[in-house]
Amino acid sequence: EMSASLVGSEMCIRDSMEGYHMAYGSYPYATPADAGYGSFDNYKYDKEHGIQLYMKYSGMRKEAEKKTTKNQFTRAQMNPNEEDKIICPANHEFTLVDTRIERRGVYPREIEMYQNEHCEGCPFKSKCTKSKKGRTIQRCRELESYKKEVKENLSTEQGKKYMIQRSIWSEGIFGQIKEDNHYDKLLSLIHISEPTRLALIS
Repeated sequence: EMSASLVGSEMCIRDSMEGYHMAYGSYPYATPADAGYGSFDNYKYDKEHGIQLYMKYSGMRKEAEKKTTKNQFTRAQMNPNEEDKIICPANHEFTLVDTRIERRGVYPREIEMYQNEHCEGCPFKSKCTKSKKGRTIQRCRELESYKKEVKENLSTEQGKKYMIQRSIWSEGIFGQIKEDNHYDKLLSLIHISEPTRLALIS
């Protein structure tokens, strides 16, 4: 579940896009941003408005890590394989046990719940899950397709250029404002969203 600060960050980019539309009569071609903005609602919003997906998402770095004995039990290392099956480190397949519509958020989404029915007696169980019912995993196929598009877009030369520009324009300016106003120490001690941070230092 998202923290209040992440939810605030997630929402502010949609507000910014609407402001852009009011000012220029159209939506931007792309919205490169860091992982705090990459969410189902923002990706869906972008698709509906013809905006290309260049926003990173939480867990993207972990997905790119090489599988090891230490990280093999994380959710990032248990994504569907080429046969669209989710396999655990003990080589057991997860079983689809439930499908529901999640309506929290701006857009409803279909969530699939998978459960591993082979956890009892597994030598890896203590490292993999504390649940008596066994390891469970939630899956949203639509979100998976958006994440795949994001990774493909960011791997292109244009995507790399976007992220370099974003780093120079946003991080540099925001960092300079904080330094000029001596807010670095204060803001590092409190957990607030980026829009609130910007409002405090403006």
